[in-house]
Amino acid sequence: MTPSPDAALRFEPIVSIDEALARPRVLALLRSAAPVGARLTLLTAPAGFGKTTALAQLAAAARQEGQQVAWLNCDDRDKNLQLFTENLQAALARCALVLESPGGLGLAGLQTPLLICVDGYEQASSEAVDEFIEALAWAAPPLAHVVLTSRSGPRPHLTRLQLAGKVRLLDAELLRFTPEESAHLLAQALPASAAAQVTAYAQGWPFALQLVRLRASSGAMSADWALDPRSNMPRRQIFDYLAAEVLTSLPQELLDFLREVAVLDSIDVASANALRGREDSLSFIRQLARIRPIAVVDEAPWVARLHPLLRDYLMELAELSKPGCLAHQHQLAARYWGQHGRLHEAVSHAVAGGHLALGADLVEQAGGFALLANEGAVRSRLILQQLPEALIRQRPRLRLLQLMQQVLESDSISTGPAFERLEQEILQADSGPDDRARFDLDFVRCLMLVQASEHQLEFSPWSALDHARQLGRAHAAQDQRPLACALSVEIYFLHRYGPAERCERRVQEIESLFAGGAYTHNSPWIWTYRARNAMARGALQQAESILHEQLERDANFLNFRQGSLQRLVSSLLGRIAYERAELDAALEHFLAVAPDALNQQLEALHSSHIDAARCEFALGACHRAIEMLQSSRHFAFEEGLVHLEILAGACQVELLNRLGEVERAAQLAQSIKLATLWDQALTPFALPWVVVEALARARYWDLLHSPDAALAATLATQFLGLSHTVGQPLSVLSAHLMAALALSQQGQMATARSHLQQAAQIGAATGAVQRCLDGGSGMMALLREANFGEPTPEGAWAALVLQAWMAAFHTRAERTEAKLLTPRELDVLCELAKDHSTKLMAKNLQLSPETVKHHLKSIFSKLMVKTREDAIREARKRGLLP
Repeated sequence: MTPSPDAALRFEPIVSIDEALARPRVLALLRSAAPVGARLTLLTAPAGFGKTTALAQLAAAARQEGQQVAWLNCDDRDKNLQLFTENLQAALARCALVLESPGGLGLAGLQTPLLICVDGYEQASSEAVDEFIEALAWAAPPLAHVVLTSRSGPRPHLTRLQLAGKVRLLDAELLRFTPEESAHLLAQALPASAAAQVTAYAQGWPFALQLVRLRASSGAMSADWALDPRSNMPRRQIFDYLAAEVLTSLPQELLDFLREVAVLDSIDVASANALRGREDSLSFIRQLARIRPIAVVDEAPWVARLHPLLRDYLMELAELSKPGCLAHQHQLAARYWGQHGRLHEAVSHAVAGGHLALGADLVEQAGGFALLANEGAVRSRLILQQLPEALIRQRPRLRLLQLMQQVLESDSISTGPAFERLEQEILQADSGPDDRARFDLDFVRCLMLVQASEHQLEFSPWSALDHARQLGRAHAAQDQRPLACALSVEIYFLHRYGPAERCERRVQEIESLFAGGAYTHNSPWIWTYRARNAMARGALQQAESILHEQLERDANFLNFRQGSLQRLVSSLLGRIAYERAELDAALEHFLAVAPDALNQQLEALHSSHIDAARCEFALGACHRAIEMLQSSRHFAFEEGLVHLEILAGACQVELLNRLGEVERAAQLAQSIKLATLWDQALTPFALPWVVVEALARARYWDLLHSPDAALAATLATQFLGLSHTVGQPLSVLSAHLMAALALSQQGQMATARSHLQQAAQIGAATGAVQRCLDGGSGMMALLREANFGEPTPEGAWAALVLQAWMAAFHTRAERTEAKLLTPRELDVLCELAKDHSTKLMAKNLQLSPETVKHHLKSIFSKLMVKTREDAIREARKRGLLP
């Protein structure tokens, strides 16, 4: 039998690859994917996935490398084994080769590599031809490589060949364009943002991407392409292609099934049965495997996902054949997902079907504000964003949910007035005591305390919190979510005001609610509560372990990043690093809590403004720290943030005193009424604890440099009592250190050493270092003179603090005045800060007393001072001393 008359079309690729995207990833896998020693490769994919293009590129690359290439395009006539082998012989003849028989092959004597390309093999596949290909796979010599492309999957005997290492089987996933390949393909046709949208919609389908490129390159794209990538796709061409090349191979019953379930993003057996009112969906889902990867089918459990373009085509087809059917199918899907707790999907279907009222009803039926407990703030926002704003404002319960979500995400500037208006509207409505909006109002009012607390100095949320908690407990048998919401707000304030012991109890209570797994979308809050409790106990290592462990594995934190939660986590990590004197790491975390006019959460404000300034000061940028605090005071005044204004002013007073600018500090203390504020702080739980601690430190340093320096020890004792009441061991540590320093300056050394001993015990247990460093050279002198006995945890902690002091001293010296003072002068300055005599300095530095005096004279001259005290003071101003 002679070759067919269309031989010219049978033995060359039917596509041009001149403008095709080079895909070395694909070619490499065609050549060397496992099993590496296979001589036969079968590439299967539906129409439009670029099989022929990839094979043509492989052939071109082989020719460039000096290989011989034989090409055969199959058609239905090739099912006849004799015709197939004759056509294959004709293809080989173009390379001056002869295929004698399937058994002998006549290729054993190959001297150069040979690539045999068989395109469209599904048209030739038959029992006889498949047996011939199997023989070829077993007998092909090492220099021969046979590549088949086919729309049909491998037959069982080819799977056996794969297990024997004789054939590599590749599918359409290989041909699907990666995001990088898609971007490269469209780079010359579309801007990056538009290319990204089209890439997401096409999901790597080469045929669709190529059509987009051709259409865009021809200038046919509309000017508003960025608004909707679907409107830019040549959908009619794609739909026609789907109809002609993909769907014609499917039985009518399967096509009917696809039209009925096309509204579903993910087709599982239960949802498909619900939409169809039948129980046979499993068999149809299984059949969809034949059009992979346009339909992706998972088998455990059976779930199918259709390509977005296929879904759109099927929905268009369904609506054309039966107008209004899509709206009905969306309505069924909305009710189904609503009944099964998939609220986002339910509302999405309701809106897509034009049933806006149904979407609103579903949110209210799912719990209204209580959704924050099981869906979380971010997911609640995503659910509400699907509904028109006008509809939300018509529904008081939806508006309450929206206001709560805004407060939780720290977008709370306008929520206070909006809530007050809505509260009046609900209370004035003649709806009766059973109105769910009134019930919701009690809990939302509780959360709105968060927003109000940022703007009021004296603030007591406890009665409202107690009412909400009791109401939640009373209704817990019907729905535990209101109680979870109430407890969350109470924990928020207990972490802010104390006491820590009550906060631990509330966290245990909310953990028991969450233990059932119904609130997994809020899981990041639970481990954040634990970390904050550990931080309050001074367990820095435990707090850090909780945060790092959960940050790496909690998918809800990674996927639904709530702004207020992210800022809180960064604040905690920064505080942990700061307590350990890891200042660079701490500053990085604090700067990640970027100041934001919309973010009025005290914890975030404290980190981004106050803690960041303290870090800068400790790192030697003293004047920058003071300027930062001054700016923070102005910002707080303009925004009405009373706590931040007090914090910034108090911190300024402290740092100015530590710099030796006592007169300026005293003037500022009088300006902000520091003494009066401290008197207010003496009432337990009257002010946020960070404010109490800032006032205590500021007032302490103010008194320590005043004629009434003895009162500094009294204040330290007051602060110690408050710290014990609230349950803050790190603050207890600070109070003991403050008392020790103040009493030592009054000559009461025995009592001072007692306080220092207790501080060392807490420091050793917690690993906190920076609080001691903040005491300056006077505190370091106390530590050096202290006798903690035989090697003890307290002695090890003291050594750690002194080591950190020395490291900070040299680091700051190198950063600021390295060119002013010589290395030896820096050593002398360090000894001077320890309040050592000239002889002791000489002994420690192994110098003569005269040499030390010479260095001191040089230091005084360079710093332009006359006394040791002035030298230390000036060194601090310049950032040389911690």
